[in-house]
Amino acid sequence: MNLYDFEDQIPSRIIDRGYDYWLEGRVMIESEHESTYRFIAEGSEQYEVIVTLTGIDIEDSFCDCPYAKGHCKHEVAAYFLLREKVAAPSNRNVRQQLQKLKKQQLIDLLVGLANDPELYPRIARSFDTSHKSFAQVIKEMRRRFSDKFPMFELDYTSLSSFQSFVDARVSDVLIVQDHEMRLKQGIALMLGMSDYDFEELSEMSLETANELDPAICSAINMLSNDVVYLELLDVLKSVDTWNWADLHLEILKSLTFEMKDGLDVLRTYIETYRETEADDYEVEELEVLLRIIGKRRDS
Repeated sequence: MNLYDFEDQIPSRIIDRGYDYWLEGRVMIESEHESTYRFIAEGSEQYEVIVTLTGIDIEDSFCDCPYAKGHCKHEVAAYFLLREKVAAPSNRNVRQQLQKLKKQQLIDLLVGLANDPELYPRIARSFDTSHKSFAQVIKEMRRRFSDKFPMFELDYTSLSSFQSFVDARVSDVLIVQDHEMRLKQGIALMLGMSDYDFEELSEMSLETANELDPAICSAINMLSNDVVYLELLDVLKSVDTWNWADLHLEILKSLTFEMKDGLDVLRTYIETYRETEADDYEVEELEVLLRIIGKRRDS
């Protein structure tokens, strides 16, 4: 296995998770000795990854995380980083040759390479800016919850474990540097918790929402991307936010000031929510937001 074919030899779900880790900057080279690299992978905990190369071949690989079913996401993230940092310099001659080509020649070259079924996955991934849809991120988060806590098996005896699991997921979200992924993972975490109809989780959901509030709202404020905002509104339309009503209101406030072309959609959403679900306090706040939207549209 080497730095260019590991994606074909490791399960795709591990590749996807490792790719996200690398893209979010959660793995870094700590030290290098000859051809052995030591990495630190940041997640709910900090793990050490050690990779030894011979050229571009991965001779040995180790991670001290608990995963024991083969290569883990932390190792995969390290491979992506190594491919970027180590393998690229050996291809300087290729880069020089590519720089001589005209745009259409480059397009033709890539299209030709993409016809190779073995190369296509890597080419497609190189164009992926990581940004999975809300639906994908939510599905993955819900699967993580259900794998750990089957829906109808959560009871008083497992609440402590559930709290620890949620705390770890919150820590994961808070260290994500990519604004879009931080937003999507934060929302997905709230929805993952909301799937469990257990009275004692109400307080936990409130506390989690309060912890995630700054991370989610700052992501909205930094994105300036109406496509993502509209996708977020579609998600909010389809879920019950009563367990995290304060966070929901803060999200609407951020969207009110950040959305541009989607203000009409936001206004319709707020009006519908005001008429069907909002309590008296929320109604007052929503009226203010609607007035702000009106002024922004008229300006």
